[in-house]
Amino acid sequence: MTRLLEHQGKELLRRFKIPTPEGRIVGSLEEAHEAARQIGYPLLVKAQVYTGKRGKSGGVRPAENEAELETAVREMLSTPIRGLLVESLLIEQLIPLRRELYVAVTADPSLRQPVLIFCANGGVDIEETFHDRPETVLRLPVDILRGVYLYDALNLLRDAPELSSRDRLEVAQVLCRLYELYRACDAKLAEINPLALTDNGPVALDARIDIDGDALGRHPELSLALAEEAGERHPTRLEQIAATIDQGDHRGTVHFVQIDPDLSYARQHQKVPIGFDCVGAGVSLTMMDELVPLGFYPVNFCDSSGNPVASKLYRITRVIFSQPGIAGYVFVSCVSSQQLDNTARGIIKAFKELFPQTGGQPDIPTVLAFRGAWDEEAIRLLADHGISAGRWVRVLGREATEQEVAETFQALHSAWVAERGEAA
Repeated sequence: MTRLLEHQGKELLRRFKIPTPEGRIVGSLEEAHEAARQIGYPLLVKAQVYTGKRGKSGGVRPAENEAELETAVREMLSTPIRGLLVESLLIEQLIPLRRELYVAVTADPSLRQPVLIFCANGGVDIEETFHDRPETVLRLPVDILRGVYLYDALNLLRDAPELSSRDRLEVAQVLCRLYELYRACDAKLAEINPLALTDNGPVALDARIDIDGDALGRHPELSLALAEEAGERHPTRLEQIAATIDQGDHRGTVHFVQIDPDLSYARQHQKVPIGFDCVGAGVSLTMMDELVPLGFYPVNFCDSSGNPVASKLYRITRVIFSQPGIAGYVFVSCVSSQQLDNTARGIIKAFKELFPQTGGQPDIPTVLAFRGAWDEEAIRLLADHGISAGRWVRVLGREATEQEVAETFQALHSAWVAERGEAA
């Protein structure tokens, strides 16, 4: 799944003729001043981060004049919002409104079909409203072969006494257009909260659009970077690069996510940050269980499985070693039919480019465990290319358990640290 930032979601809403406030995306105080001159006061300054409840976390602030704008921009660009760095702001027209509503289209797993959702009590506490007053939330399941007609949305809103006849018609039109967006963009969620009722009609004051990650290839017009799940933060540059590895080539897959991109978690918990790649998610979890108690923390998750070609292993190995600050690398395969000689060829090519001064022998502790089909060929290739002779390299075969891999890495890392201490 790929989540759009608010300003990206609003751009999509405008394409489907859903009104939004006038706004500009900025990344500096100078750009904010220029946006204010174009839009005019009063304004809202809104942090563009992948999280909800921004208003309660200081991520949405009004600005009546230049001084308030400067204060908001300076503080928001220097203060994380719920742990997320703010890299851009949306400077937006402040809209006078009569009421805040909630409208959305999402998939209901229990029904296996999309559902239109409406609540007359939109705003920052919508989650509490859903929990405490579920009777105020109106839902309409949609047959995707039939779609949504205006009278369907009007029938849904018939049970909303808070709306006038004109409001019902205008909100029904928004619901229909939102469903069009949901289907046309392969969205998993299309949400407007709040949808403001104004004297000039409904206006989307916020937008959350989640796109099916597997469908991004069909939507180059969205100009979205492919990346693995990154939670509520923006995908890192390395995640975006890794996500291109499988494009146009379905011979095996490579899944890469940076668990600790800036090493802050590893430092906080006094763990040694290491790069990490496994064949199979189960092996990954088992290896983490073995490595973490020994004081190591894999700063990335990587599963290169499904029999990927050597070029994919070459590219992902380079990505993993591009992570700054890692003090080791562990590769472990599960016992499967994956052709490990191709895996080895990709790793060897990457090592030779990363460490040309040693003929491809890494200068950080590196343990490679090949277990499965063509494992003996993989081990032979590493020996033929001189990789396994490296002082800080250990190559293990199919007899090695995950515990033995972790213990081998611990011993190697201890020797590496000791020598670096003597050299210092």
